[in-house]
Amino acid sequence: MVTEARTTQATGAEDGEQLLELAAVSDRGTVRAENQDAWSLVPLHPGRGCLLLLADGMGGHAGGREAAVLAVREAAEHLREIPDPHAGLGEAGESANAAIAELRRGHGGAVMGTTLVLAVVSAGRATITNVGDSRAYLLRDGSAAQVTQDHSVLAEAIRAGHLEMGGAGDPPRNLLTRALTGEPVDADRFSVELRAGDVLLLCCDGAWDPLGGDRLARLLDGDGPLEGLLIRACDAALEAGSRDNVTLVACRVAAAGIREGG
Repeated sequence: MVTEARTTQATGAEDGEQLLELAAVSDRGTVRAENQDAWSLVPLHPGRGCLLLLADGMGGHAGGREAAVLAVREAAEHLREIPDPHAGLGEAGESANAAIAELRRGHGGAVMGTTLVLAVVSAGRATITNVGDSRAYLLRDGSAAQVTQDHSVLAEAIRAGHLEMGGAGDPPRNLLTRALTGEPVDADRFSVELRAGDVLLLCCDGAWDPLGGDRLARLLDGDGPLEGLLIRACDAALEAGSRDNVTLVACRVAAAGIREGG
């Protein structure tokens, strides 16, 4: 479904004998004039799983949307062409970053950049890489485990034990320490095993900041179509006061026995 402010998609993929349900929703939100998020759902055929990609263009910078779209496109194209996408995540991120460097040169060196979180779901596991503060969560049995770590001044100060979340003197939450800007940058890499019923969720800060992982898990814990559950979570983020674009991209591993009788 496409409206002036919102785009959604639902599709499917196969990982060997296991069915994967894929869905995404992206909303411009109530404050921003432009949606600077970009995303993609990419089934890998035949039966090789899927790719999930999400980029959040750096707000307030000219070209943030363009950088996000370019990062998603370049990373997806790289991963489609190689035999083992799990092994190619690092090169995919580098390819996206190199494309942004070229984009900047075409704009006279103007500052532009984006976060990037991408996942390969194949062979019963997910391999995830990220730069910035767009997150990946593993949702299982109604609870959420944050897989990625935010690359922000606030998050890194908290991890170092210098601050506690919510203090009056905290630095701005959206001040990033890493992003794809065309300059050299290190991406983190994570791997998680998946089982029937799991949901792997990628989301931008416009979704996770107003809701948090636990509420996202509750909103996405249901038997209905995944697309509908993501729309419910997007609506909840907007109702909770999100002041940014809201994008959620997810893969749900089919419940055990779904192929029986089929």
